[in-house]
Amino acid sequence: MSATSWFGAHLVTSAAEAGSRPALVFTDRSWTYAELDLAVRRTVARLDKFGVRRGDRVVMQGAARPEALITLFAVTRMGAVLVPVHPQVTGGELAVFCAETAPCAVVADEGFPGADDVPAVHLTWDDLHGEEAVDGLDIEPPAGFDTAIIAFTSGTSGRPKGVALTHDNLHWSMAGGLSRLPVGEGDVALVSTPLAHVAVLGGLPQYTWARRGTVVLAPRFDPDLFLDLVRDHEVTCAFAVPAMTALLTRHPRFAAGEPRTLRWILSGGSPAQSATRALLHGHGIGVVNSYGLTETSAGVTYSAPDVPDVPDARDFAGSGIEPAISAGPPVPHVELRIVDETGAPAPDGSAGEIWVRGPSVTSAYWTAVGPRPATDPDGWFRSGDRGRIDPRGRLEVVGRVKDTIITGGENVDPAEVENALTDLPGVVEVAVSGAPHPVWGEIVTAFVVTETGEPTPDLDDVRAHLDGRLTRHKWPRRLCVVPALPRGATGKLQRARLSTLLDD
Repeated sequence: MSATSWFGAHLVTSAAEAGSRPALVFTDRSWTYAELDLAVRRTVARLDKFGVRRGDRVVMQGAARPEALITLFAVTRMGAVLVPVHPQVTGGELAVFCAETAPCAVVADEGFPGADDVPAVHLTWDDLHGEEAVDGLDIEPPAGFDTAIIAFTSGTSGRPKGVALTHDNLHWSMAGGLSRLPVGEGDVALVSTPLAHVAVLGGLPQYTWARRGTVVLAPRFDPDLFLDLVRDHEVTCAFAVPAMTALLTRHPRFAAGEPRTLRWILSGGSPAQSATRALLHGHGIGVVNSYGLTETSAGVTYSAPDVPDVPDARDFAGSGIEPAISAGPPVPHVELRIVDETGAPAPDGSAGEIWVRGPSVTSAYWTAVGPRPATDPDGWFRSGDRGRIDPRGRLEVVGRVKDTIITGGENVDPAEVENALTDLPGVVEVAVSGAPHPVWGEIVTAFVVTETGEPTPDLDDVRAHLDGRLTRHKWPRRLCVVPALPRGATGKLQRARLSTLLDD
């Protein structure tokens, strides 16, 4: 099998040229590149024995375990299509995924919810483990245009969509990430998110293996475990969603000086907020904010990790705009466009919908009745996110189009207000949305989680904090103190559920 641009080719090359280097660590077990590649080839042989063929779909429980990573590489190497699902998926959600993809096999723990109702071969991790002979195993490598992974969107609203990512999409995503992130042979990357996350499928662990570094896989995210793994394996970089970094920076061990070897964190899902970034930079830990979606095979922009990538306030002086955290410029081969409601280019510096075009962007959603286009005829993907380009050519993401609050005829981006409130004393987390109002249409409403033992801020505190930072129509008119914000399985804020937290 020749090493070309198909997904996982970088692992084959590394096994052939640097087979003795450590590739993967999980709990008390480690694999060299040669051992990891052998495990993948043996799993290919086992899957072939169970009847999986080129083009077949294989649903896999995306648990944080090495067998899942090995299965990911094995399924895609043999030209089949992996359908990773979150380990906490419900039976109803699994039924949707299977109805759309018609899998030939399901690989999961015994008793995986809903699996018994799927007309497919049921395989456990033990079924794929064995000393299978690989001599003479001849698998034709997949083509770049073949679908490698069908990754379902999080489905915070509406029916989840299966994003068809080709081998070419994932190849170009990795090329973009490697062009911007300082990953090298000596790096040790920590991954502590479920493996169904696109940032794992096409993100930091793939970049690390391409550079022949080491990936440490955590069985779950827990601040204590995270710090233990950084210490024990001298981790240098990690991927984390903002909710994870917020928990990490509030941990007593962080205040005491840990972690010591961590150089930078790649933040995905949404930008790490200002207060968290400041704490990390105070410990000498860089933060790489990125912008990407499942449809773009992970990141398409990356900020600089070595310095706080905060917009210059002079660019917004007197504007009544709170500068958003930069997500950096687009990677090579990717184009960004900011458009208004009509699809015309938005004026320079103003917010609009983010459109993306490039070889890492999917062209289609996978459905039971055939592919459905994901881009317009010119190849532009309409993200549904709102953003603007700052004077230095960097993307600032300010929210979702559908989340824009219209109060008294004025538009308010929730993310802008949230970023302005992250350093409000006593506030741990904050989310902003609109609440219906008979006069104003909607009013800006802030939901805050407060620090235990600290004075709880009131609405006057919020307004005093925002005075001079945001124009008055963006100030919250309602404040709800809540025990926690609603988040999905990957830590993403579920903004649509905020309305259920409104007090009477």
